[in-house]
Amino acid sequence: MHPRIRPVFLAACALALAGCSASVSVDKQVSKENFEKGISDALQQSIGKRPDTVSCPGPIKAVEGESMRCVLTAGGQKVGLTAKIGAVNGTDVKYNVQVDQKPMQ
Repeated sequence: MHPRIRPVFLAACALALAGCSASVSVDKQVSKENFEKGISDALQQSIGKRPDTVSCPGPIKAVEGESMRCVLTAGGQKVGLTAKIGAVNGTDVKYNVQVDQKPMQ
C-alpha cells in the first residue's frame, strides 16, 4: 500500500466501521479464519479497500454479545479493533466491527 494511502485507509476504517456488519456461516462458533475473512469483507464493503491482514486470537462463539479484540494491518501499520457478534439466525451470524481511532504503538 502506498505510504500516502495508509493514513487515509486507517482514518476511513475508524469512521466507516462504526456499526458495520457482515455475515458468515457457522456451526455454533465462527472459526478464526471465517471471522478474520468476515472482518476484511466488512472493511472492503464499507470503505472499498481490504486491509493487508486481520488477525484474531481464535474462534468466537456464535452467541449474541460475544466480542473479541483483533488487529488489522494496513500498509505496515497495526490497528486494534473490536468485533462483536450481533444477530444469530441459524447458521448466519452478523457482527459489528469497531476499529480503534489510532494505530498501535
